[in-house]
Amino acid sequence: MAVAGINTRDRIIKTAITLLWRQSYQGTSVDALCARADIKKGSFYHFFPSKTDLVVTSIETSWEHTRATVFSPIFDNDNNGLRQLGAFIHKVDEIQSDMLSHEGTYPGCPFGNMGQEMAHKDERIGRAIQKVFEAHCDYFEGALNRARSSGDIPPGDNRKRAKNIFVLMEGGLLLAKVANDPAVFRDVAQATLLVAAGES
Repeated sequence: MAVAGINTRDRIIKTAITLLWRQSYQGTSVDALCARADIKKGSFYHFFPSKTDLVVTSIETSWEHTRATVFSPIFDNDNNGLRQLGAFIHKVDEIQSDMLSHEGTYPGCPFGNMGQEMAHKDERIGRAIQKVFEAHCDYFEGALNRARSSGDIPPGDNRKRAKNIFVLMEGGLLLAKVANDPAVFRDVAQATLLVAAGES
């Protein structure tokens, strides 16, 4: 019985992540979630008192998966910091282009999409997204610190640089989503090294 309960909860979260990525908060109803996950609404509310509770859990779960499969393999090592940033850009482009190939649309950043839609509508969701954004910047700052230690970039405020890089990438993903064209992100991302080496 306990295993079945755990599986049901995980299935709800996985379904929510899929629908929220492809659609939106407003476009993903509890009824649609239950139908897609093949559960009754009572089971949904057994695990999640509200849709917000599910969305916050889904954001946290999605980030942990992204951290483990994308960020940690790229950044949690002693490789050259600028090379790490380049590898990250390549991986993002690969993921987004693959989604475009399979779904027909360029998805953009799921965290950024949710933040744009819900940051001022639900404080808890906004805080959860902000934590993810800060974690992105932590990884970028670490790469910049390594690049500074190896003499690849000049001294400066690497936290500020990391935030600027994050904004650049998020903006590139948004523009690429609107244009439905991965080349837009690639063009914007080329400026990353200039930001990394810029005075701050």
